[in-house]
Amino acid sequence: MGCFAFVAPALFFYCLFLVGPIFSTVKISLNEWNGASPYMKWVGLDNYIRVFRDPIFYKALGNNIIWILFTIFIPVLLGLIFAVILTNKWVKGKFLYRLTYFMPNVVSLVAVGIVWGWIYNPEFGVMGKMFRALGLDSLASIDYLGDEKLVIWFLLIAGSWTCYGFNMVVFLAGLQGIDSSYLEVARLEGANPVQKFFYVIVPLIKGTIVLLVSNSLIGSFKVFDLIYVMTKGGPYHSSEVISTYMYNSAFNMNDYGYGSALAVVLAVIIAVCSGIFMKLTDRDNT
Repeated sequence: MGCFAFVAPALFFYCLFLVGPIFSTVKISLNEWNGASPYMKWVGLDNYIRVFRDPIFYKALGNNIIWILFTIFIPVLLGLIFAVILTNKWVKGKFLYRLTYFMPNVVSLVAVGIVWGWIYNPEFGVMGKMFRALGLDSLASIDYLGDEKLVIWFLLIAGSWTCYGFNMVVFLAGLQGIDSSYLEVARLEGANPVQKFFYVIVPLIKGTIVLLVSNSLIGSFKVFDLIYVMTKGGPYHSSEVISTYMYNSAFNMNDYGYGSALAVVLAVIIAVCSGIFMKLTDRDNT
């Protein structure tokens, strides 16, 4: 009973701010509601049927998958490479490099979205000026955030820029836990730097890699603020992800029932994908 008294306050706030809203979202998803009416119209599973018949939902899901693949492999790989480089004794100014690489992770994603929007601006953006200086006027005049085929890839560049610094810092912590005797034995056996990287370093920090990949997986499904600030899911839903579509449906279109259904579906997708990933990694470790 004494232990419960210590746990009770945290449990109360957990239920108040997490469990309660989850049940409220599920309840709203089973109704048709505009967010202002005092009454909801019960529609059962109609909102969920609508989700799985909605082509925009599948477009948003596809963009989420692209975001996952890009932000898992590129930032995690870059973070690992930078971490390995910074552990070498011949690198000078390590603190400055760590600070510089980690800084994007400290900046608010809203600010990141605004700054990268300026960079991509075809009229006064830095990228356009750089292309003009190189004589590539045709590339400078392209509205990269207004092109349906290009927008998602340039959003990914901005999103990845904020991730690799965090991965680098975590990998640095993992690399510092490796006993130097392993690397010394590999060197005596004639292993070159590439062989030491793949056959010694990577297996010894497998747990760190799993942690960062799972973190990137969940974060990629929840990405919202960067995309909403830069494009709001446009043009013509070409950069839409599930979270922005959910927000637009609920708060811009006043379709709270459908927006809540999208939120529930997103939560289930995250839970299933995370569970499958953790199950596969646990099986590999046994």
